[in-house]
Parts: sequence; structure tokens; C-alpha cells
Amino acid sequence: MKKYPLFLLLLTTLLITIPSCCKNSQCPWQEDEQNAGLTSSVKGDVYHAVVPCASCPGIDIWVQLYTAADGMRFRIVERYLEEDNAVFIDEGGVTRKNETIIELQRKDGAQSYLLGDGYISLLGTMDVEEGSITDNADYRLYKMPAGFKMP
Repeated sequence: MKKYPLFLLLLTTLLITIPSCCKNSQCPWQEDEQNAGLTSSVKGDVYHAVVPCASCPGIDIWVQLYTAADGMRFRIVERYLEEDNAVFIDEGGVTRKNETIIELQRKDGAQSYLLGDGYISLLGTMDVEEGSITDNADYRLYKMPAGFKMP
């Protein structure tokens, strides 16, 4: 199956409709008072995708990777689509496993990502343990333009 054209169509539609629908509400690139300390002083790469989910239509994931005084850090926002009160935010340190793999130190355990050119790809536990690193396009988060702020 060719999911890439469908993904591009979805991404284009979102980028066109989001600016028009958030005149009086919070937009991902507009800073609000609640997140002012998190996004204004933190410069880093922001990645985004909607990935598959077994119990819902998908998970809207935003990941920000940045450098702080204590090393490389991350902030992740996960929203389960069509589920009420299903937004999860996590922050923590990042460990570089090698040139192409990073590990986010999350509250509920480590999560590994493959670093690609303009994207990061979520790796499964078996990928990391068995050393058979394969890039799964369904779990790629694409790098957003510079200056793009997380929701």
C-alpha cells in the first residue's frame, strides 16, 4: 500500500485548515500563558505525526528535542483521537545510544527513536533488543519548520 501520498494529503489539509479554525482558540504555534516557560525559552526541533492505535483512530504525537544546561532533553504531547481527556504530557532526558538512535527517558520507561533525515521513527522494544533496526513508516514523526511551537 502507498500510504505516503495519503499522509501528504492529510498533512496539507491540516496545515491549511488549522490557521483558519483557531482565531479565538489555541494554535500550536501561538504561545499561551500556561506553556510560556516551556516553549519561549526552549529552542529545538519539533516532530509531529498521527500514528496507529489499537483502541482509537490514532495518536496525535508531538515531540520536541532540545538542549538544556543539563544535556539533551525532550517534551512529548500525546493525544488519543476521539477519546475525552486522553492527553498525556511527559518531559525528561535523552540518551544517545549511537549515531542514529536516541532513547527518551520517560516516566513509564525508556522509548527509543531512530534518527532520520527530517524525521524520527519510533522503534519497538524488539527492534532495540534484537538489534534488527528497521524503519517503520507508520511510526515516523516528521520535523516541523523552524520556529514551530508545540501545542
